[in-house]
Amino acid sequence: MVTPATVQSHRRALDKFELTKSKDAKRAIEQLVRVSDKMEKMVVPGALDRTLEIQKRLSKFETRISLVGQVKAGKTALANAMIGQPGLLPSDVNPWTSVITSLHMNTAQPAGKSAVFQFFDKEEWSEMTTMGGRLGELAARTNFEDEAEEMRDQVRELQGRAKQRLGVNFKLLLGNTHSFGEFDHGLVKRYVCLGDDDETGNGSNGRFADLTKSADLYFDNPQFPLPVVIRDTPGVNDPFLVREAVTLNNLAETDICVICLSAHQALSTVDIGLINIIMGLQHEQIILFVNRIDELEDPHRQINEIDSYIRRTLKTQKLPQDIPIVFGSAKWGQADISGDYDALSEQSRAAYQSLKDSRASSGNVTRLPNGKSAVESDLSGISQLMKVIDAKSAHDVSWPFIEKLRDECLDLVNQSTLLLRDAVGSQNTAGATMSASDLSARIAQIISKLNDDYDALTKSSLKMTTYAMSDVYRSFILNGKRDLEKLVDKGEGLKQWSPETETLRRDLISAYNNFSNKCTAQLREIMQETADSIAGLYADVLGTESGLFPVVGPTFSRPKTPVFLMKTMTIDLSTGWLGRMFSKQRKKATYVANFEKLATEEMAATIHDLQQDYIQEFATQTRVQLQGFMDEHIKTLRNLVLPADAPEVAQMRQSFGLEREVTQRIAALDEIRDALHHVTRHDCDISHLSVTAI
Repeated sequence: MVTPATVQSHRRALDKFELTKSKDAKRAIEQLVRVSDKMEKMVVPGALDRTLEIQKRLSKFETRISLVGQVKAGKTALANAMIGQPGLLPSDVNPWTSVITSLHMNTAQPAGKSAVFQFFDKEEWSEMTTMGGRLGELAARTNFEDEAEEMRDQVRELQGRAKQRLGVNFKLLLGNTHSFGEFDHGLVKRYVCLGDDDETGNGSNGRFADLTKSADLYFDNPQFPLPVVIRDTPGVNDPFLVREAVTLNNLAETDICVICLSAHQALSTVDIGLINIIMGLQHEQIILFVNRIDELEDPHRQINEIDSYIRRTLKTQKLPQDIPIVFGSAKWGQADISGDYDALSEQSRAAYQSLKDSRASSGNVTRLPNGKSAVESDLSGISQLMKVIDAKSAHDVSWPFIEKLRDECLDLVNQSTLLLRDAVGSQNTAGATMSASDLSARIAQIISKLNDDYDALTKSSLKMTTYAMSDVYRSFILNGKRDLEKLVDKGEGLKQWSPETETLRRDLISAYNNFSNKCTAQLREIMQETADSIAGLYADVLGTESGLFPVVGPTFSRPKTPVFLMKTMTIDLSTGWLGRMFSKQRKKATYVANFEKLATEEMAATIHDLQQDYIQEFATQTRVQLQGFMDEHIKTLRNLVLPADAPEVAQMRQSFGLEREVTQRIAALDEIRDALHHVTRHDCDISHLSVTAI
């Protein structure tokens, strides 16, 4: 059985998996932890809550990696190889019953629990077949109730099997969890793999799988310097729309997305569609891993051919050219970990030897940190993949997080230092000409301008997205109508006709990303202007020509990933069925009108979801951040202009301690400030990652 304390790391882990970028980031995070612990004792009482909140965020930091791809692409085997546990997760999972399995490396975990399996609740289970669920919603909008009923029958079959298998326990399990202090392959298989279809329904495999919503497994793994969560997903095209929602919510929260392709069919039409969907993420988050090269006859030659094909296809499809591509074999990776190469098929061993010989003779050898060559140690591609993940994680996840918290710590240290110096009279506030009433008036002006600018940005964002999304849909509708009219005029059949929904998704995501980038940039400008105004106010209050320190405003992330653009659309559900419906019509105008009605309804739903669930939510969250930032500085400024004999001043100074203690705290805060200035990003250049790793 596996417990967090007994997980074996990779064989030769230190040789192959030197995650140097993450180690640098780990040292910086550890430094921030030490600094925040000191701050807890030294900052003024008004800064304590934010200091404790920073400590909490540091303790919960993790990099989230999602593995996605088609069935049989080898995602699960890849997950096993990445964590150094060959065979732990069952790789024969039926796509209809697979669940999101999260592998938590060195993260916080439930007390005494190493494995937690969450079941669907009663409402989610019911939604699979009722008209109130997403399937019913789509069926009602498309008038394809017959086809939707076919899907319901498939769901009912699964539900019936689950009820038969679980008996009286079925209802008791809904909405509950099963937790274990240890686990092994057999236990995991009961919850995530298709069950035995025996007559008694008492098969051990997959007993609970039909009901499982998610699985969380926890490990202590020294291979990973920082906490990491690797999620093995069933993909975004799962037939169950309930599981689709779970997968999309996961993608919305991912930091790095590894798209697993099969070397036999790298970048098929389905893969292109998957990449287009996932482009809702920033493309910097995407890595392509071409798996199963062990099944190629001449891997050395074919890898180069496949790489060229993928690059050409990306260019043709107008997809980013700098997405890293790594070639490898999860089977070889697992064999390398276990040392059991005899478990590989004869073909796989032959391909391994062929690639090793070809690389040695060609001189195409990558040197690893210990001096070994890729010929001997990296045919699987796993270490190359981990190095790419390491670089991306440090550059795009760890260091932005570190720098954001470092700046927040500096802001708290500066505010505390200012108040403490004022308390012992080392800051000449007595000469300041600004009264409390003048300060209030200035603060009111800053807040008024901030609110006006923010309201204007929110209003323009709503308008901007309406126009942008409408333009994309209008182009889609016009092109679809034109194609339909041509087919009708030529007298060709429409049964297999379907609109270009992948192009629609790509254009919608592109429009959303353009909006998101502009909105975030404008928000940062507003925040910087506000921070500069606050800094100027400090200078006026203290009677200095310039601020004693730069005021750092909160850092805003981009609006969340638009997963609503990835989910099954009405038009997707209609693909193929549109032609059947159109075949019952006779007039060209009817064909065109039906298509236009369907697309227009989808457009209205898209714009509504975007404005309500994304823009308004983002506006609310960022306004709360802004308000918190303003409240803290307003409190500090008002304390600075209080009369020396004011009761509040006496109370505040009493809370700081004796003059000698205050002086010591100021000195300690100065040291903390110096330490924070030394928390700087090391070399995290990732420009080389677009080069194919083979």
